[in-house]
Amino acid sequence: MKFLVLGATGRTGVLFIKKALDQGHQVTALVRRADAIVDSRTQIVSGDVTDAAVIATAARGHDAVISTLGVKNARRTPTLVTDTVRAVIASAKTSGVDRFVIVSAFGVGDSLAKASFLVGPIFRTVLRKTYADKAASEVLLRASNLKWTLEYPGALNDKDTTRYTAVALEDATKLPIFPSTSRASVAEFLLHCAVQHTFIRQTVIVTDTK
Repeated sequence: MKFLVLGATGRTGVLFIKKALDQGHQVTALVRRADAIVDSRTQIVSGDVTDAAVIATAARGHDAVISTLGVKNARRTPTLVTDTVRAVIASAKTSGVDRFVIVSAFGVGDSLAKASFLVGPIFRTVLRKTYADKAASEVLLRASNLKWTLEYPGALNDKDTTRYTAVALEDATKLPIFPSTSRASVAEFLLHCAVQHTFIRQTVIVTDTK
């Protein structure tokens, strides 16, 4: 398969790209700078991830768009995720690529109600602006015609494990008090979901399995 990756230089994006390439898939990375450091086997396209025309051109001929995009500074780019999702939705009209798998976060939107008393307050305060952007983007996504999948990992860690549990948001009844997910698991789920065409138009909570 051929994947266009947004957020390719981030820690999760790097892992996804390596996994995809090692399994024989082809990857194009849309990055801000042409000199960005990515796996040498990757095709690089430079441009703005919030520009629908740029995404459409880069995505043409691919099977799916994968986003591991993260926000480093919510004050500087308060609507980055929403603007990117809006651009991906618009790009599909000309690129023909309507499969979109994106990393969000547990605690966004309806999942906040499933958060424990320990992590709920963090989502409502420290992460409020970042999560508001993600939630707004998902309203657009759900109203679109894209074959989307939203991945909701817990607090990210750098463990090597790829043993994880994936459950649709509406089916999640018992979750860890403090959900945690390795970036390796996040990348593994993204790739498996894209290749196997699973969880289409669903939100999925992904947590490490002990």
